[in-house]
Formats: sequence, C-alpha cells, structure tokens
Amino acid sequence: MGWIVRRGECKLPGAMSQGKPIVVVAEPLDEPSLEYLAGRAEVRRVEGAELDKHIGQADGLIVRTYTQVNRALLDRAPNLKVVGRAGVALENIDVPACRARGVQVVHTPEANTLAVVDYTIRMIIELNRRFWPMTGPISPDEFLATRKNAFGRFISSLTLGIIGAGRIGSRVGRAAVGLGMKVVYNDIRDIALDYPAEAVDKPALYARSDIVTLHVPLTDLTRNLIDAGALAQFKPGAQLINAARGACVTAADLAAALRSGRLSGAVIDCHEPEPPGSDYPLFGLGNAILTPHIAARVPAALAAMCEVVYDVAAVLEGRTPKFPAEETDD
Repeated sequence: MGWIVRRGECKLPGAMSQGKPIVVVAEPLDEPSLEYLAGRAEVRRVEGAELDKHIGQADGLIVRTYTQVNRALLDRAPNLKVVGRAGVALENIDVPACRARGVQVVHTPEANTLAVVDYTIRMIIELNRRFWPMTGPISPDEFLATRKNAFGRFISSLTLGIIGAGRIGSRVGRAAVGLGMKVVYNDIRDIALDYPAEAVDKPALYARSDIVTLHVPLTDLTRNLIDAGALAQFKPGAQLINAARGACVTAADLAAALRSGRLSGAVIDCHEPEPPGSDYPLFGLGNAILTPHIAARVPAALAAMCEVVYDVAAVLEGRTPKFPAEETDD
C-alpha cells in the first residue's frame, strides 16, 4: 500500500485520524515501524523546531539520540502518556520527571547488544593485530618485504577490563574468554557472571588491564569517568575502548595520555560533542582510532530499535509494555 506523506504527518491512505491518539516522531524510524504505528495512531513526523508545533497535542513521543525530553518539553506536553526511545540509553530523557507526570518511558534495551559486542571484539583485534592487505598485484620483492612486517601480540595473553557488566559488557566478556583472554570487571551492582571473570574495584581494574572497555550509561557517576586521575592508574601501555558515551571520557586527558605513551592506543566511537569540532583533542593522533558513533549501525540492530513502536502502542492502548525503563535506567 502506498504512502501519503505531508509535511508534519505520515499516515496510510484512508486512515481515520479522528479519535486516534497522536504520536509525534521526532527522529527517523523505518517504514515498517511507521506503518505499524499509523494503523493505531495519527503519526506526525517532525524535524527540529517543528516539534514545538506538535508536542502540545501529542499523546506519544518517539525519539532517538538527540531530542532532549526534559522538564521544559514536558511542560509543553499536557497530553503526553508515553515517550519511546528507539535505542538503549536514556540520558536524553528525564525519566524521573516523566514518572512524576505519569508519563511512561519505554525503550529497546536489547536492540544493539550484539552489534556493539561485535564492534568491541573487532577493535580489540584491530588494536593488537594489524594487517597490510594487498590492494592489487605486487612484485615478488614487495610481497616478501610486506611479509617481514610484524606487529601485535597474542590476544590470549591479555587481560580485558570491563567497566559495566550489563547486557553488552557481560557478552563482551564471554567473547573475550572464548579468545583466551583473562577478564576482570567492575559494576555498581553485584553481578555474578557464568564464565571465568573476577569482580574488582576500579583502581585494580585499571592497574591490571591491558585493555579497558566501557559499557556504561551516561549518568552523574560515569560522566568524565575516565579522566586524568583515572588514566594515571592505568597499566603503562594499556589501551582504551569507548563504545558507550562520549562524555564518559575526558578527551583532552585521553589525548595527553596517548601522546605521552601512558596509553598505547584507544578506540573511540562516541564523542562529546557529536560531531566533534575541528579542535577535538583526539584528531590527528596516530594511536587513536576514531569512528563516528557507528558501533550499533547494523541493519538488524537499527530495525530492532524501531520496534519501540510496539511498546508505545501498548501503553496508548492500555497494555503492559515489554521494555519499560527500569529504576536502574534513570
């Protein structure tokens, strides 16, 4: 069935919007998800400042990473019943403020788990086993010269330190153990993993780990978690991977540690701000691999994030959502 798309709305031909709840979609969703939602609500797709024109009528709101659902927005949304986050982290949503107003918050906490695990393991290997691919025919001398390149160390000889042993961090640890790595981890909760891994405090983790990987939400506890003080406790020559949130790492302090050799390498997928400006301290460092927040950008993961529409519809229809924000997500 074809779409009729007008500025500010998206609905199926012949659909009756009268009497239906209004759902404002502030960031992109895929077409199957929009089609599902359009069968149950009047869907208004908006961008930027257009949100202000529609939020006052919204029964539901769906966002991704960049729309800020704060008290000021909630004050302009008297009809709002549910906020859906097409993704995992909730730092752009004031969950306690929503709860205080009786607004449910739902998200897709399992959507990108495997994608980020794959990214993290791939980057562990990238940091420690470099390769020189042939891009075309080369002479025998060039072939033999390239073969003489030697770089890296056995992954199985390394200790991986995981900060945050939740859905993603725990699976990264399982994969690392499968590669023969030793795993130590730290979490604010008591978590017992079902594979060989040792729970330690952060100073011990920093001192013992050859690689530290972050898998935490952005909270008051994790903002600037990795700063100059933390980096001074790292094992000399250690490496850092951040596929969590940019603000968990103080970029200038990390750049200084990389320049000095205190850290031998880093992979940073998330940045503060996004996109980073031309003065970003990590630009131009030969021992830093920077990617543009792509760890979760696998089609299957993106489609799973869009499934937040099911829980948004459930709340509007008086049903229990599958993935409500939990108290620990605040």
